[in-house]
Amino acid sequence: MLYLAILLGAVLIYVVQMKLYERHTTDRLTYRVRPGAEEVFEDEDVYFFDEVANDKLLPLPFLKVNDDLPDGLFFHFVDPVPGADTMKDTYEAQVQSIYVLESYQKISRRWRVTCRKRGIYRIGDALLVTNDLFGMNSRSFAASTLPGFVPYRLTVLPKPIDLASAFVAADGLTGDVITNHSLLTDPLIRAGTREYRTDDPMRAINWKSTAVHGRLMVNVEEHYRRFVFNIVLNMQSRPIEKHPDVPSAPHDIERCISIAATLFDRASAEDVPTRLIVNTPHKSIETDDSASVSVVDIGDPVGRQITLSRSYEGRMQTLDALRLLAGIPMAISVPEEKLLDHIIEHPALYTEAADHTGAASLVFVTSYFSERMIHFHRAMEAVGVNVIYYVTSANRNALDIPDDIEIYFSVGSILTQ
Repeated sequence: MLYLAILLGAVLIYVVQMKLYERHTTDRLTYRVRPGAEEVFEDEDVYFFDEVANDKLLPLPFLKVNDDLPDGLFFHFVDPVPGADTMKDTYEAQVQSIYVLESYQKISRRWRVTCRKRGIYRIGDALLVTNDLFGMNSRSFAASTLPGFVPYRLTVLPKPIDLASAFVAADGLTGDVITNHSLLTDPLIRAGTREYRTDDPMRAINWKSTAVHGRLMVNVEEHYRRFVFNIVLNMQSRPIEKHPDVPSAPHDIERCISIAATLFDRASAEDVPTRLIVNTPHKSIETDDSASVSVVDIGDPVGRQITLSRSYEGRMQTLDALRLLAGIPMAISVPEEKLLDHIIEHPALYTEAADHTGAASLVFVTSYFSERMIHFHRAMEAVGVNVIYYVTSANRNALDIPDDIEIYFSVGSILTQ
């Protein structure tokens, strides 16, 4: 009878504690994750602070937390190399933590996170697994189901790159390497002269100043401050996409977005108003300012699918432009052919000068180059609009590129050809 009483007592204790943990495990249990900064640039690190708290009398003998970061974010660990005096960096998309929480106990930790890809992330959720005293009654639930859950937003801004080292002009693919020049210079407006450098074009040499100084001197060109700089971002990664609404090569589009970020940064340094034209659904772009993007609504279905940003000008508004680029989704609203045709039919909508007297310019950022883009260049040239191309991959469907088209190819893509 004694053994039976002990067995019944053990069963009763097990059932009571099982019911107790089933009903009250999540009572006054909180889990929060917050970033140390709301905005960072690509390839930068940010600290995440997580806190798990058991604010009740019932202890939690087992709590496992599975932190799974969104694609593009990685936990960054620095560990010593065995037998050496060096450190090794490792990156993980997920970490598991096991806690034993006593009554009214709170545990806080800090994680180092590397932001590899631009975007707007919602963080704070995690998968929690609890158990009872005997480890026989496991239960899993999301942190977002707990009372007081607060999601946090982290914006990873696209990082500008060095265009001069990353791109080469099409007419410099053979022979000497030609480095990129400023997109915003006016050779007719001179700001003085300086000594010739090996990367300067011959057309910039000032022969009168050269004769006076006895060495080669070149003109220093001032910058336009009269026109709106228009960046066309092509979200189509291939001439023919497998799925017409989604880029088949998102890494190429990410490269295009980095180029657009660089152009915004360069234009803002000269206080040149800059707009973005992109064939992605404007309602899918995450932005704090609802007035920052609109559609070209002139009564036709194509225009309503082309997104046009407001004008950004100066250093103070550069971050707003980068936030816009961070929120662009991997989605195509209208094919590239229709985008080009619409610009040709309505050039004033896309190349409007700030005072209606300055030069009109379009910089077309794309992951491929085609014969259709050559025809587009000719059509825009006929109405006085200069078009410059930046191509980020080796995908080129045009066999012969006319010499008068200003086009820059990624150095990496040329080396792989």
